[in-house]
Amino acid sequence: MHCSFCDKSQYEVRKLIARDGDNRITICDECMEMCNQIINDQSLVETEHRPKALFDYIVRQHEIIGQATDRANKAMGLLNISMPPSTDSQH
Repeated sequence: MHCSFCDKSQYEVRKLIARDGDNRITICDECMEMCNQIINDQSLVETEHRPKALFDYIVRQHEIIGQATDRANKAMGLLNISMPPSTDSQH
């Protein structure tokens, strides 16, 4: 028997799940794992596009950017204090 999706034989995979009937359909554990990843990724995408979740995400990103800006401004302030102006006049 072979996987109906990737055509690997039952000897090339750990498990091969078969549906009995006139049209025997099989799926291996590797293809099943790939299907689960696709389903889980799609669920994540659907969750991320809910208006409330999107709004919360934008607010959080705004907070993160504000915090990063504050840290950068503090660092620049420290640099300005610790580095006196240059008196070299090289042309």
